Amino acid sequence: MRKSIYFIIQIIWSLVLSTAVWYLFFVNAFSEHSDNTTAGVALFTGGVVYIILTLVQIIAGIRKVKEWRWWIILVSVLIAAAIAFIGSLIALVGPELINRIAANL
Repeated sequence: MRKSIYFIIQIIWSLVLSTAVWYLFFVNAFSEHSDNTTAGVALFTGGVVYIILTLVQIIAGIRKVKEWRWWIILVSVLIAAAIAFIGSLIALVGPELINRIAANL
């Protein structure tokens, strides 16, 4: 596997998972009928799953990527951190943007 494919796969799954985790957190945290326990569980569990899958991605990369270098681990961790932040922004803005687009159709 080439390094570019490795990073593209990581970006896609990280973005999907982090957006889903943040969306579940925001829906539960700001719901009138929910307590903060559900939101906390969603955020904590999602964070743990995200970290585990990042480690699995790195271990799989060590075995599958041709010409593996140490800096790929650093780049993978930086991508995971950046995508976690970007996922929170998408979870905040995405539903409202979809509703605006649907209202204009």
